Amino acid sequence: MFSKKVQSYINQIMVTEEEIQGNAKGDLHPALYESSGLPNHPGSNKEMICSSCLTSLGETALNDHLPFASCLLQCCCLHEITEQKQARELAKALEQLQAETAKRQAVEAQLRQKTSEFAAILQVLPDLYFRLDIDGSILDYKPGKAENPYIPTGNCQGKSLRECLPTVIGDRFQQAITQVLETQSSVSFEYTLPLPQGKNNFEARLLPLPDQQIIVLVRDTSDKVQAALIESDTKFRTIIENANNIIFALTLEGIFSYVSPNWTEIFGHEIAEVEGKSFVPFIHPDDVSICADYFQKIATTTEKQDAIEYRIKHKNGTWRWHTSNSSVIRDANGNVLNFVGICHDTTDRKQAEVALRESAQREALLNRLSNQIRASLDLNYIVETAVQEIRNLFQIDRCAFFWYRQDAEVPYWESVYEAKSSFFPCLLNEQANNAEIELIAAKTLNREIIRINDVETVGDCTAQQFLQDFGFTAFMSLPVHTQSGEIGTFSCGSCSGFRPWLDSEVELLQAVTVQLAIAIDQAKLYTQSRIAAQTAQYKAQQLEAALLELQQTQAQLIQTEKMSSLGQLVAGIAHEINNPVNFIYGNISHAREYIKDLLHLVDLYQQNYCPPTPEIHEQVYAIDLDFLKQDLPKILDSMNTGAERIRQIVLSLRNFSRLDEDGTKPVDIHEGIDSTLLLLQNRLKAKPGHSEIQVIRDYGDLPPVSCHAGHMNQVFMNLLTNAIDALEEGVGSGKWGLGEEALPTPQIRIRTLIQEDHVIISVTDNGPGMTEEVRKRVFDPFFTTKPVGKGTGMGLSISYQIVVKKHGGQIQCISAPGEGAEFAIAIPLTQQPDS
Repeated sequence: MFSKKVQSYINQIMVTEEEIQGNAKGDLHPALYESSGLPNHPGSNKEMICSSCLTSLGETALNDHLPFASCLLQCCCLHEITEQKQARELAKALEQLQAETAKRQAVEAQLRQKTSEFAAILQVLPDLYFRLDIDGSILDYKPGKAENPYIPTGNCQGKSLRECLPTVIGDRFQQAITQVLETQSSVSFEYTLPLPQGKNNFEARLLPLPDQQIIVLVRDTSDKVQAALIESDTKFRTIIENANNIIFALTLEGIFSYVSPNWTEIFGHEIAEVEGKSFVPFIHPDDVSICADYFQKIATTTEKQDAIEYRIKHKNGTWRWHTSNSSVIRDANGNVLNFVGICHDTTDRKQAEVALRESAQREALLNRLSNQIRASLDLNYIVETAVQEIRNLFQIDRCAFFWYRQDAEVPYWESVYEAKSSFFPCLLNEQANNAEIELIAAKTLNREIIRINDVETVGDCTAQQFLQDFGFTAFMSLPVHTQSGEIGTFSCGSCSGFRPWLDSEVELLQAVTVQLAIAIDQAKLYTQSRIAAQTAQYKAQQLEAALLELQQTQAQLIQTEKMSSLGQLVAGIAHEINNPVNFIYGNISHAREYIKDLLHLVDLYQQNYCPPTPEIHEQVYAIDLDFLKQDLPKILDSMNTGAERIRQIVLSLRNFSRLDEDGTKPVDIHEGIDSTLLLLQNRLKAKPGHSEIQVIRDYGDLPPVSCHAGHMNQVFMNLLTNAIDALEEGVGSGKWGLGEEALPTPQIRIRTLIQEDHVIISVTDNGPGMTEEVRKRVFDPFFTTKPVGKGTGMGLSISYQIVVKKHGGQIQCISAPGEGAEFAIAIPLTQQPDS
């Protein structure tokens, strides 16, 4: 028996002790070895395993030889399955083998059937058949019905298809093989293969197979291509024979090698008369160079050229316009073989274009005349333009316009404008009476059109001689009659033989004469309306100027009346003040002497009656006699100074008003300025919020100036008042000084000087200045920038009138923002005496 450990292991692998004993190692079931992974026992393959062996191994073998941990599987013969189990598995395997054999036989039978069918198809199919591998080597080949000398009919298997075909075609096959393998879809292409009997056309179709193999079918399509070419040629010939256009072919030398049959119908020549001939005799001489250059261009460049137009001579001698497109035929090396082209007749279109162009020219002429009538209404310019345009349009030698001067004692025809060739005599200086051109004059006066294609046919000898004297060989005249009764005529003449006048030309001249008649009437109406408008405008301007002058005069009269009243008031006050002031001023000197004598007497009494009586002493002390003697002369001096000041003010008032002076007189300009400044002294002084205005007198050496003194003083007053207002406004509005800069000292600079025969008086302030817009309007009446109630806007306007109108001088303002203002006056030194 086995030990307990061995028995336990045997139990674990579920093998009976009897199955182990008495079995050869090699007879054990394979699963036992596979599960154990043990190597063969070191003994013989047929050596038996018995219980004594297992017992002799003992626990030591199981513990110390774990390769037999495998123990039992490596050294012992185990058997896993019974014979019954082996029989069942063998029977099952046999059934599977029989099923697979039957299936295989069915597939082989189907394959033999398909192979037979495919072989039959290949026998019937006329195409060449190849089966190729990935490298293009032939695996199978059937020649088909098409003859192909490139591929041998014998053993060609294993050869490369590229080796059997020309290089170009072989490369094309290789590209198709690559494409089929990449896309796994069929590829077709056509190619041409040179054969002994000629070039044949083939179509190749490649289809993918499994295992990177390819089927190639090649079909001969030469018969199909030939039939298509024959059909195409038939259609092409039918098109050529029935086309309206001419198809031609030229050699490089310009010889017609082919012309389509419709040449005869279009140009009248037989085909035999054209083919083999040069194209030059058929082309208009002026167009030969155009055609030659065209053929040269298409032969030397590959770019497509635009169509050309040229004239071809018909058999009857007329010229027909044609438009042609041509190209070149080249060989395989690119050499030009010949020219081919197609042309179509464009004569009708050309004639329509010419007619349309002439119509457009006529329409343009009428439009220009109409536009000129509307634009200028200058009759002479319109007539000149019409005559020049008609001559250019009709391509004639002479065109003129005549007026019939019927108001003269002997009526005559006057040529007012003429357009002619330089070598013809001029008609402008010629005057012809009715006797000389009786036929022409009579028809013109009767509103008839004169239309002479040949002067030789004129029946009136006088008229014929008159026309011939001026070189006319053909003559046409259209009358012009206006609504106002004026008569004129357009005369057109040719001096180079017979010249038929077309109806369209007559219609154009009739339209021109109608436009000209309208222009004459409109010009007269326009002239009359313009004169009436100018008269009305002139009267309106006169009325407007008179009204403006009246307004200004009224304003000036009001201002003058105010100044006159003010002057009279000032003069009256000055006169009334002057008398008592003179009385005071004249008696102060006497009072000073009297007081001096009295004080001297008091001194004598004090010297001779000393001591004084108590009553006198008390009185001397009470009146502070010593102080009185010292202060009384000072009081008299102060009274004298005040009286002198009053006298100067009164004198300034009298000088400013000048009521006692009339007309222009030589005066001292500086005295007038000083008098004005004296009256404005109160405004020049410092006031709360305003510093004192400094007056800088920069007087030149002026002689007495002949002027209206009172009016000039008024000008000085206005200029200085405006300067003071500007300085006060600049300080009050903060327009002076920027940032932390100190305000400048207000200044008024008065400068006088002599410049040639004029005296210049300039009044400049350093105020805020004025804008350009204000400067331009500063002398306009009623214009002011001052608040309502502070200015009337008449001061500078009146000053302008006084300086410019009354004294014949000039006054101008120079100013800019932030740069102050300067008023400069220039008046003549002498004035004409008032009448």
